[in-house]
Amino acid sequence: MIATNILLNALLIWQTVTGIPADPVDEDNLQTLLETENAIADETIIADIVTQLNQTMSYEDHCGGCIDRLIIGKSLAAAREDMVAPAFTMWCKLSQFYDNDTCVQQYGISTVNGSSLGSNFVDMLGGMDPTGYDGLLYCHYYENNNCPKPETPNVTVSHLWPPKSPEHMSAPEPGNNGTFNVLHISDINIQLDYAIGSESNCTDALCCSSHSHNNQNLTGTSPYNGYWNSYYNSYFAENGSYVQGSYIDVFNMSNVWTPATTFGNYNCDTPEVLVNSTLENILEYSRQNNITYDFTLFTGGMGDSDLAKYLSFEDAVSSDMTVFNILKDRLGKLPVFPVIGNQDSYPHGQLAPLTSNVESKFSWNYNLLSNLWEEFGWLNAEQAQQAREHYTGYAVETQLGLKVIALNSNAWFNKNMYSYVNASQPDNFGQFSFLIEELVASEAKNQRVWIVAHIPPAFTGLPVPSNVFSQIVERFSPSTIAGIFFGHTHEDQFEIVYASSGNDTKSVENALNQAYIAPSVSPLGGVNPAWRFYQVDKATFSIMNVHNYYSPLNSTFTSNGTKPTWFHEYSSRYAYNISWPTTSPLNATYWHLVAEQIGSSVAVRQKYEQFAKRQSPYGSDCYNSKECDYDYCFVTSFTVDEYETCVAAQ
Repeated sequence: MIATNILLNALLIWQTVTGIPADPVDEDNLQTLLETENAIADETIIADIVTQLNQTMSYEDHCGGCIDRLIIGKSLAAAREDMVAPAFTMWCKLSQFYDNDTCVQQYGISTVNGSSLGSNFVDMLGGMDPTGYDGLLYCHYYENNNCPKPETPNVTVSHLWPPKSPEHMSAPEPGNNGTFNVLHISDINIQLDYAIGSESNCTDALCCSSHSHNNQNLTGTSPYNGYWNSYYNSYFAENGSYVQGSYIDVFNMSNVWTPATTFGNYNCDTPEVLVNSTLENILEYSRQNNITYDFTLFTGGMGDSDLAKYLSFEDAVSSDMTVFNILKDRLGKLPVFPVIGNQDSYPHGQLAPLTSNVESKFSWNYNLLSNLWEEFGWLNAEQAQQAREHYTGYAVETQLGLKVIALNSNAWFNKNMYSYVNASQPDNFGQFSFLIEELVASEAKNQRVWIVAHIPPAFTGLPVPSNVFSQIVERFSPSTIAGIFFGHTHEDQFEIVYASSGNDTKSVENALNQAYIAPSVSPLGGVNPAWRFYQVDKATFSIMNVHNYYSPLNSTFTSNGTKPTWFHEYSSRYAYNISWPTTSPLNATYWHLVAEQIGSSVAVRQKYEQFAKRQSPYGSDCYNSKECDYDYCFVTSFTVDEYETCVAAQ
């Protein structure tokens, strides 16, 4: 009945704007009106809708304008969903709401040759409440704060778990059986069309591809001619050895400002040769230091960050397959426990609930990857089936007894259209129910757990799911959850989870758990490529130390094509000069002490920022800018609300 009312309302709107006689509209003459409406030229419908959308641009109340656009779109989607994409795309371009490329990306229809979000926008309109929390949330987070942030509903999922017993109020103490090592790789973001000699100082999209350009024409030769010299068609052979290929005379071949060098640039994602350099260094370090890894965490990030018009379905599949094939080829029999990120689906960042009528748009992704992970031996048949049923989420028990629970973080991503449907509900995707079931089962047998996902909920997440996630972590910490691991930001960071009780929730007494955010292999965003490994207590699976490694990418620009040099950057136990027992894990209390120093000392903030970007020449200057002012808020916030409240109080 609701859908019928929306359709009737839409047709009433068209009667007004197109001159159709305004006879009474009811279900008896609905079919007649539908036949009449179908006869109207599509161009007329689009023009009329564009007129209505343009009227919303004149509102002094930007929030009201955004909400009205959603109402118009919902009504249109109910009657002629095929008209939503062309109408909104035309309005967007004519009104210059976004630039033309972004208009197509946001409202156009995806094809196998180009990614757009138009059909996902239609799906969202069909399910959302534009005038309620859904619409306000969308207009705040998706449309650049056009609406004030709506008050976050007070939701809970506590009915899904039993009361917490006294024995689970504290974390187990580390044992005397030593440690083992776990490798962590994140955000490879391979750029399959990376082109040596292409523009790395572009003004449009992702740089370093054949379509990259700088709007300012270069007259004469590049300022880097005679200075940058690493232009070799190099690669790593199947046996892992580095082959310096033939020299490419880019300065005589192209008219670009800053020709892309062999191993990448800070404005670009990762060329395949840099991916292989990273893996080669990991293996070389293992051989030279006689250490082994029990397994690998890969916290997502396979596709690149180019404009949607350059992203095809084939590119999405090829990126996923290439990255996982490289990991399998180089790491061999070492188990890899992967998750997918926002750039690992098509279109990017989109995921519909399994209970929706459109989830088949995305099932190809988790079916493909689940099959691949099973084929590689990373998951068994039962775990692979679990991944198919939970958007690539699964639970694995390692040989030593640790459970690793993987989640698909697109469920709380603020660029996922489907996250704005019934947004006040605590678990639209069913992922938190899955997580709780696994945690309850582990708690019952005193098994410790790691949680792995791509997007940290406080960073580009949404308020309700981040609050629910925090509630779950609080309930099962510090006894059951031994660690939480993310990627996504490209920076080396951490977050602390505090108990919600007490007047000062960010106190040492309330520090419950911590999340490790791994540095990226991709240099995009002005960071140096990096990887890390954890020393883990064998008895409790608590983190005893974190070792971080990086390569200064800028040194490869003038290296005459020699392979990158990698360095041990720091170990977390000793980097911040915290007085800490050698037998104690790096728990939430430890990281709270680090956070306090970040909040009180500019020197420590500067150190944190240098670690975050791995000594990059594009690191923040905490002494002479405000770039580091919110670092304390970031490291002490696990939810969107916590972070935004902290920032507002600065």
